Amino acid sequence: MKFVLYTSVLNQEQYDVLAVPDIVKTARTQNNIHGITGVLLFDGLNFTQYFEGSEEAVDTLLANILRDNRHKNIIIVLTGQQEKRLYNDWGMGYIDISDNQVDIDGCIAAADFSVDSFKRKISRLDVE
Repeated sequence: MKFVLYTSVLNQEQYDVLAVPDIVKTARTQNNIHGITGVLLFDGLNFTQYFEGSEEAVDTLLANILRDNRHKNIIIVLTGQQEKRLYNDWGMGYIDISDNQVDIDGCIAAADFSVDSFKRKISRLDVE
């Protein structure tokens, strides 16, 4: 099972926050078709997304994200392989963290960062 964790910034020169529901809706539909699971966090400007699936599906999704002009300043934080899914039931969980419930920058910059620590940090939040 391959996974990717990345951050990006909403391209506010062409889009506003009203583009985010469309991103989530499209992601949920496409991820279901392609066997991708994961979670998307958005703070009003920045995205942090973790997704997992077959290597081919993950590589295709990442290529699509890199071409998507709704995102800019994309940084791949971590990619790798895991034995099993972290998000079995989330075709695409969505968490609005604009109220600063989680310090994502601090989380992914921590010396002990791992995908499991990321999941623990966000596991207490509600998923829409």
